[in-house]
Amino acid sequence: MTLTPTLRRWWPAAALLLATTVCFALGGVLDNGTLDLGVTLLCYLAIAQAWNILAGFGGLVSLGSAAFVATGGYAAALLLVHTGLSWPLAVAAAPVAAMLLALLLSAALLRLRGDYFSIGTLAIAIALQALIRNWDWAGGASGVTLPVDAVPSGGNLYQIAVLVAALAMALTLYARHSAFGLRLAAIRDNEPAAAGLGVAVRRHQLAALLPAGAITGLAGAVIAFQFVVISPDSVASVSWSLNAVLMAVVGGMGTVLGPLLGVAVVYYGLTRELQSQQTLSLVIEGILLIAIVRFAPQGVWPLLCRATRRLLGPRPGSGRPAADSGKETETAPPGTEPLAVDLA
Repeated sequence: MTLTPTLRRWWPAAALLLATTVCFALGGVLDNGTLDLGVTLLCYLAIAQAWNILAGFGGLVSLGSAAFVATGGYAAALLLVHTGLSWPLAVAAAPVAAMLLALLLSAALLRLRGDYFSIGTLAIAIALQALIRNWDWAGGASGVTLPVDAVPSGGNLYQIAVLVAALAMALTLYARHSAFGLRLAAIRDNEPAAAGLGVAVRRHQLAALLPAGAITGLAGAVIAFQFVVISPDSVASVSWSLNAVLMAVVGGMGTVLGPLLGVAVVYYGLTRELQSQQTLSLVIEGILLIAIVRFAPQGVWPLLCRATRRLLGPRPGSGRPAADSGKETETAPPGTEPLAVDLA
């Protein structure tokens, strides 16, 4: 079946809207255990997609996701505990606080390149965790306990998580199919060349950093509501950063559905199934990351897309075998991508 250019351009957004509607409706019928699992998976998806926007499309490999999770989570929690605001206002404050942190740090971070940027973001995450641990107003090392009757739970919390994950997916689709995303990819692939062609490098990197931080902060607020009791060792743990990297890399950096697959494989397939054997889980995750980087550096999802194209054979009218390229078309202009690339 041949899709018209208009349908080809808009079907990913329509599919996301349909999936969001279905997942949102499930909040009223699922049992509590499934809802809790769903909240965890959706929060991981939002964090991994935010990292994917920044690193997969922008080339800024961050290890500071934990700092934004902690900022969003603690902002929402402290407003609830100390000011008595309602939870919707506390949730709204979480991305604002995370964006302010990103804006504050951008002047220094965006001057760093490559490994230095990664180390800088990791240092910020560790420093923020230490700051919270010594901040008495935030509960110090023992953390903060949220008022149970003032936070959403069950189906309501799950539906908030659905909206946060849907927002992260929508931003990723925008980065994948917009002119902004193309300019961001140009900066990722060759920053001097992009700057030479007139792309405003700092402005585009800041435009990726701010929404990525906001999405991660929103996920942090949902995580705080889910945990009820938050502490520097939980919400501000560096493991949030490492899981975001692992999930996006395993699934496929710079793709729309790769982090979704990565969350399913890493959390549901390894962390949860091997939760009684945490050491073995960590060893397998490390081996998996090494194997992906060595044998499938683009991730599992692009690998599946290429295998599917080889099995289906050449498309009618393509004029060349599907297997002859062996590469993904990464920089096709919006509205001209083939179906398999839209999926990626």
